[in-house]
Amino acid sequence: MIAVFVVAVVVTMVAKPSVKNASSIFLSADEGQPLADSIMKIVKVSCMDCHADGGYGMACAHVNFSKWSSYSPAKQADKANDISKVMSKGSMPPKKFRDNNPGKVPTQAQITTISNWAKSLKNRLTIVLNSIQ
Repeated sequence: MIAVFVVAVVVTMVAKPSVKNASSIFLSADEGQPLADSIMKIVKVSCMDCHADGGYGMACAHVNFSKWSSYSPAKQADKANDISKVMSKGSMPPKKFRDNNPGKVPTQAQITTISNWAKSLKNRLTIVLNSIQ
C-alpha cells in the first residue's frame, strides 16, 4: 500500500509540474521533516524537559520531540495542531512547571510562532494530499 502511495505521488508530480514544489515539502509519504530551527529553539526551552527521551512518560506518550522526524507528515500535522491548541489555551506547559520555571514559559510571540507553524504543516499536508487525488 505504501508503494502504491509513493508511486501515486511520483506520478502526480510528473503529471502536474505546478504541484511538484508543493509535493517536495515532505521527504516521503512515511517520513516527516525535522523541526525547523525556530520551532526547535522554543521546544528545547519550554517542552523537552518532559516531551523528549528521558522526559516524563505520560508527556512522551502524547508527543516525543526526540522522535519527531520519525512521525509521518500527517501525524506531525496533527501533533502540531494539538500543541498549538494547548499552548494557546495556556494549559502547556502545566501550571506547576510554569511556577517552578518562569524562564521557560513561552512568550505570546513564541506561542504565535508555534500556531503559525502548526497551520503551515496542515496547509502543506493538504496541498500534498490534494495533489495526489
